[in-house]
Amino acid sequence: MKSRDLAAAVVFAGLYAAGVIALPALSFEIIQVRISDALLPMALVFGLPSVIGITIGTFIANLFSPFGIVDLLGGTLTNLVATYLGWKMGRNFVFKGSWLFVAIFQALLVTFVVGSYLYVLIGVPPTEFFGVTVPGIVFAWLGVLGGSVVSIVVVGYPLTKAVAKYLVTESRYV
Repeated sequence: MKSRDLAAAVVFAGLYAAGVIALPALSFEIIQVRISDALLPMALVFGLPSVIGITIGTFIANLFSPFGIVDLLGGTLTNLVATYLGWKMGRNFVFKGSWLFVAIFQALLVTFVVGSYLYVLIGVPPTEFFGVTVPGIVFAWLGVLGGSVVSIVVVGYPLTKAVAKYLVTESRYV
């Protein structure tokens, strides 16, 4: 691994962990907006260094999770898979909107995996939601989905596009 790749991995790990640890109320509940997840689409630009860095950052951040070993391993593996597949998909998909597709895929992956194990850990009962009774698992998925869409798609996708444009224009990394 080149020194710039190692440095990038360290920066991603630090940014991810710091964002989660600094905002625990947003990061560890059934309804969550894990702002650090905005870094997941960066795998499209930085590749393996971001995959490694975000995975390590997730592990460090989840050491502070109230959900223990399940969140430590489950969240870390989920972000590893989301960033790795995002990186690979970004290299193989070459259609207009492919990066947006990858960001949506990452948000859905995080939603279903994290939402499912949080449902089991917390034991979310059926919940009244706008006058409709929603099964607990669906409520858990919706809680994680909302935050994942905000962090990964609404914040992370445009941030990734901007960084990619800057790096290509300035020829600093790529």
